[in-house]
Amino acid sequence: MLILIHHNMACSLPLLRNNLPMRKTIDLLLILLFLVTTLLSISSYTHHSSIGVDHDFEMQDRVLHKYYRVNWTGYGSILVGYGSQWRGKDANRPLEKFDLASSLLKPAEIPAERSSFWNKVGFWFVSSDSSAPMLWLGIPGWLPVLLLSILLLIYFRRI
Repeated sequence: MLILIHHNMACSLPLLRNNLPMRKTIDLLLILLFLVTTLLSISSYTHHSSIGVDHDFEMQDRVLHKYYRVNWTGYGSILVGYGSQWRGKDANRPLEKFDLASSLLKPAEIPAERSSFWNKVGFWFVSSDSSAPMLWLGIPGWLPVLLLSILLLIYFRRI
């Protein structure tokens, strides 16, 4: 499979070299992605931002509210995962079958307690198997910027 991906990538690069409008569009999108990632990563030390999806499941007389998120936490980490909570069924509140959710650059709340060395450097693993399950994996805010920088250098050198 790796050979197939490498082969397809090698075949598509000459097409990008010869198709200037497409290349400019892709270049612009990649640079924009890098700038947004950098902004969110820098702001993740002081502000909270998130993007995700919410949806509700009706179960007898209660509603299970599930949410999936990418969170720039406000304490320097990026968390990816899901959470859920139970709430009473309310006839005045419709179920959210599919709801896009986001927040941007809100002041950070009290930072999470950093109990281990890994938490202090930005890595997190949070899970719960209770009746309202959740799972969050966290990485330092600077790591996506570093990885994206390396990928962009490789991309712009090959084109």
